[in-house]
Amino acid sequence: MSRAAIDKGHAAWIDAFKRNDAKALGPLVAADMVCMPPHREAVTGPQGVVDWFAGVVKEARTVAVGISTREVIVAEDFAIERGAFTWKVAPTGGGPNVEDRGNFMAVWQKQPDGSWKIKRNIWNSTLPLPAAR
Repeated sequence: MSRAAIDKGHAAWIDAFKRNDAKALGPLVAADMVCMPPHREAVTGPQGVVDWFAGVVKEARTVAVGISTREVIVAEDFAIERGAFTWKVAPTGGGPNVEDRGNFMAVWQKQPDGSWKIKRNIWNSTLPLPAAR
């Protein structure tokens, strides 16, 4: 059952990104969540994650999210999820869409009520850095 719960939570996380719905991320994360998005300081807790993504949505709207590989390892009350993603966004100020791709890792923890929530999340880009001028 735990793998199914993690798959459902993963799908809800991706769906929230696709819908640009910051509030939908809050219920998916543990109270002591630490989220480490690239190029940003770590954010903590459900409200920190909601506020972070609300800020992202003000700058760029998600056009598409894809997961090309994904694995989940469950061990008692913890699970580790690892995979590769693509994320395409449209800047709110105009201009061409921007696509990133990279790797992600999430640590899920079974909560006292039996639900599974994300405790730690980090992702990074695999695109090369722009050439120095």
